[in-house]
Amino acid sequence: MSSSSALARGGVARVAAARPRRASSRAPASSRRATTTSAISKNDADAAPPPSRRDVLLAAAATAATLASSAPSPARADAPTSVVAFEGVANERWTKVPVAVSLPSAWQSRPGQRAKQTKFMMYTDTYGPNYRYTDALPKFVDADGGVVADFIACSVQSRGGQESVTDLGPIGNVDAKVAFGVDVEDIALAETAGSNVRKDAGKQTYYEWDLDVPNGSKVLLSACISGGGLYVLSIAASEAQWKRAGEELKRTRASFAVPVAAESTTDISNRIYNNASAGGFK
Repeated sequence: MSSSSALARGGVARVAAARPRRASSRAPASSRRATTTSAISKNDADAAPPPSRRDVLLAAAATAATLASSAPSPARADAPTSVVAFEGVANERWTKVPVAVSLPSAWQSRPGQRAKQTKFMMYTDTYGPNYRYTDALPKFVDADGGVVADFIACSVQSRGGQESVTDLGPIGNVDAKVAFGVDVEDIALAETAGSNVRKDAGKQTYYEWDLDVPNGSKVLLSACISGGGLYVLSIAASEAQWKRAGEELKRTRASFAVPVAAESTTDISNRIYNNASAGGFK
């Protein structure tokens, strides 16, 4: 055995002898490490290790994605739109004017759907039948393929002698649910959820109404008078459709545009039948 080894052992012995009380009061380091390791092992067996920061972030992102997918997406006010014109009616008791709305560009007409025009005879007078014409746009679907409304339509009927919708009286005096012949089940039982008077840049005035139908559907209306004709935009949506596209439908109504036009001074019979020219008049 070398002398250096003996000195090392002697040194260790001296330290132990000089501090007998301290040495006996503490467990050896190897024993403490063993105890600590044993405790950690026991905790590991009882509980999973704490998640990493990456795991926490991934879980939060997944939760946010789930919530976003279950809630209706807010409509973008600046989303691109396309102008859609209604066909209109010529040779009638009113002056034909261009009528249009703006629809989200993401909407596409449903396959097999086309715009169509119908007419309803309200009464007959000296000049013959007095019709209400309705132009209905095809049904539209959004980018996800969901139908956005039951219908979007514009009707026109004679309102000779009146220049503005304000000539109908205050908006509160107009019973919108029955005044315009809108064909929606139980609309006569609808409640008026809101009304508004709007004036556009061309100085046209519109009366607007929101109607709640008992079956849960919504009806939006906008009415104005131009060139002797009463124009009414009507939009009907089921409860599910309203939840899906309600904001876009309200913006569609707000885009309803009918230019101001004077009522024609041409005799009504000539407007309808063009008989003045046939009789030698120009």
